[in-house]
Amino acid sequence: MTQLNTFTDFCAGIGGFRVALESLGLTCVFSSEINDDSVKTYNSNFNEENISSDLTKLNPRKIPDFDVICAGFPCQPFSIAGKRLGLEDERSGVLSSLISIIKIKKPKIVFLENVKNFENFGGGSLLESTKQSIESMGYKVFHSVLDSSGFNVPQVRKRLFIVAFRRDLEINNFKFPVGSSKVIPFRNIINNGDYSIPITKKWEEYLDYYTGKKRVDQLSFQPPKTRVSIERADKNVNLNDCIFQMRSSGVRALSVDKPLPTLAVSISGGGAMIPIYSKERRHLNLIELKRLMGFPDNYLFPVSRTSAIKQLANAVCPPVIEAIMSKVIKTIKDGDEEPDQKYLPL
Repeated sequence: MTQLNTFTDFCAGIGGFRVALESLGLTCVFSSEINDDSVKTYNSNFNEENISSDLTKLNPRKIPDFDVICAGFPCQPFSIAGKRLGLEDERSGVLSSLISIIKIKKPKIVFLENVKNFENFGGGSLLESTKQSIESMGYKVFHSVLDSSGFNVPQVRKRLFIVAFRRDLEINNFKFPVGSSKVIPFRNIINNGDYSIPITKKWEEYLDYYTGKKRVDQLSFQPPKTRVSIERADKNVNLNDCIFQMRSSGVRALSVDKPLPTLAVSISGGGAMIPIYSKERRHLNLIELKRLMGFPDNYLFPVSRTSAIKQLANAVCPPVIEAIMSKVIKTIKDGDEEPDQKYLPL
């Protein structure tokens, strides 16, 4: 029976893929990440001494052999939130480098992640050309968009996943885990009483204004147009016990009794764009942000708070990765049968 024992962690970030695959018993034999701060976080959690490395400059023949190639390659070239330059963006060269590594190393499994918009970029042509490139090297390729909120993560975070099986594994049918319909509300992960990221005096006034304790003419400053009113509020939300999310378009009031929208923070003024928990009048703390992404509470961040939050916002959610890889292992074990779609939380 074919077994999966080793993997490589490209575009490793802070190790979301590695957390998941190591929990399933696989061993990482090589990792690569270009961001210095992310490498610090990665090394601290996996007791390693990696240095930052540019994937596009690696010699594939010098990389140890491995069973699974993992990569959450840069999403900015394809993200709705970015400029959407696609292959014209210099960061997109990472994708072609990954294809080259796959061609030379011929791993049993290819496992890639990117933003949902990758699926429709260029009318779907980018995804299709990527799949065709991998298929031409002797693989059967599958893709799906999964929402992290179905995998024990209290966040609506839709991401595209690509899984490819080497042809000699004779897997022609693979269905991604569908996740659970039972979602986890943000309230379940609140770390009460942790005021480690306090709000400013100006935001104290904003909260007084949004919760009806002050009129706009009673503020000590003139709010910009995007802060004069709440742009969007969840139905029946309690403004005195909610999450205020700051966006360029305005402020949103989010219920703590359902998963939060995708974590995407813009760091400014010592954390001014980090969501605010109105009941305790503070920004979300690092424990909550780790839980929001599916990382353990004891995950280490030997970097500045600003950098840590950026790293989490750019990470993959380990519970989703674990669910997909579990399904891959099960499919290889059972052979080319119709996979069981029911997902049982890990």
